[in-house]
Amino acid sequence: MTAGTTSPDPETLPAQLYWSAEAWEIERREIWAKSWVLIGRVSQLEAPGDYISATIAGYPVFAIRGKDGALRCFHNVCRHRASPLVGGDCTGHTDRLSCPYHRWLYDFEGNLRGAPDMEIDKSAYGLVPARCETWRGFVFVALDADVEPLDAWLSDISTVALRHPIETMKLARQFSVEADINWKTYCDNYAEAWHIPTIHPGLNGAIDMRGYRIDAIGLRVQRHYAPARDGGQTDGLWVWRLPGLFFNMYNWGMNIGQVEPLGPTRMRLTYRYLFNELDPAKEKERDELIEWAYTVAKEDLAICQAVQANLQAGIYDRGRLSSVHENGVIQFQELVSAAHARHARQV
Repeated sequence: MTAGTTSPDPETLPAQLYWSAEAWEIERREIWAKSWVLIGRVSQLEAPGDYISATIAGYPVFAIRGKDGALRCFHNVCRHRASPLVGGDCTGHTDRLSCPYHRWLYDFEGNLRGAPDMEIDKSAYGLVPARCETWRGFVFVALDADVEPLDAWLSDISTVALRHPIETMKLARQFSVEADINWKTYCDNYAEAWHIPTIHPGLNGAIDMRGYRIDAIGLRVQRHYAPARDGGQTDGLWVWRLPGLFFNMYNWGMNIGQVEPLGPTRMRLTYRYLFNELDPAKEKERDELIEWAYTVAKEDLAICQAVQANLQAGIYDRGRLSSVHENGVIQFQELVSAAHARHARQV
């Protein structure tokens, strides 16, 4: 499939893109390095020396609050012999940004300040920067200097997300799960509702599938909506900023989901469950809602693992996509095809 195809029932991506190391290397550079990625909340970076570390498609980074109050991001790689400077995928605080391997010392602006027993040009060995911006109380990182500003990157979902006061919402629970699934397998599944009656009995009982709508906006945004069924537990509004940021909004709050590719056939999902308030008297109710939402996620992971195994088995190569039921999948796979086409033009 190529970007901009007019075929009413286009082919799927080839199965090889879901497991090959070559496809992984292309996508981490052409898709993930050119996207903004959510790594945490501004409230986690209040004091100078507070940091959040993360891994973006294999690229280790950390954001840190400077003594001047500015927020900066760097690759988590010492310029001496490539040791990490801070722990991976965590939050923390440091008074000195000192490499734990050979004690090279950096300031919070990324400048090299000390290299024990070495006479070198310190100005030539500062940390490699990445971009760091904030949006509605959240911290995002981008690796490519040419990525559009964060406000513009999120502009298509900003008005939809105003349904909830995200800045003031309280985090009730955050956790991550890993699975042996290519990130695109999960996204293909998220991009269509055709499977809900067969895979998600609880969700199917909560929403009215007759009113389910998927709006594919350009190459980068999807809006899913389904009204609550009479007596159903919740309505749903799901907004996906491709490639991997999901705002799952309900009448009870929000789950911000994020997919992180860990390699050709492995991924991590991070869930942040937010509520308008955290009344202790309603803790049981919140826990039930979170477990209900997570049940849907586990059902998705189970079918995606089965699909992934078959994609790697060597029987299936390409299938067809329904222009009626899988317009969201078509949009997503157009984005992936465009990334591979850009790479092909460069080589």
